[in-house]
Amino acid sequence: MRKRENIKKTQPDDLKDPYLTATDYKDMSVCRVCHDIYHNKRWIHDEALYDRLVRNPAGVNFTVCPSCKKIENHYYEGVVELSGDFLFEHKDEILHLIRNTENRADYINPQEKIENLEIDDANKLIRLTTTSEDLAQRIGKNIESAYDGNLQLSFSEDDRLVRVYWSR
Repeated sequence: MRKRENIKKTQPDDLKDPYLTATDYKDMSVCRVCHDIYHNKRWIHDEALYDRLVRNPAGVNFTVCPSCKKIENHYYEGVVELSGDFLFEHKDEILHLIRNTENRADYINPQEKIENLEIDDANKLIRLTTTSEDLAQRIGKNIESAYDGNLQLSFSEDDRLVRVYWSR
């Protein structure tokens, strides 16, 4: 009997996110673009805390968070392409579902954002990019769950990138 080999598949999380390791953020660092706050070794979105910090900025480090740097540099980890006649018959509902998915992701991890959203009416295509693989997958799975259709996920072996294709 052949011995089972311990082969570890490379997961996207195994690859370092260059934007997370590029800078060591100090506690109470505030992103001047999106107002997210680095606190207790993680990014949070808290408007009340932001207001208090801005009113008394002593000791506050104003910076740009990793997510906003990704958007600024057009670096994305997720690509979502939605297509088909059904998509455009229900375009407003699906766009609302996309925004709701982003809002829920923001509550869990404010560093998961939609970078760019393009609507091509002529070709019946919606294309968006995200700052995280998880958000792209969640958008695709939520649309499939709500509207059925054909969902395909394609993961890059070398980069932190997922491509999500949905059509109906």
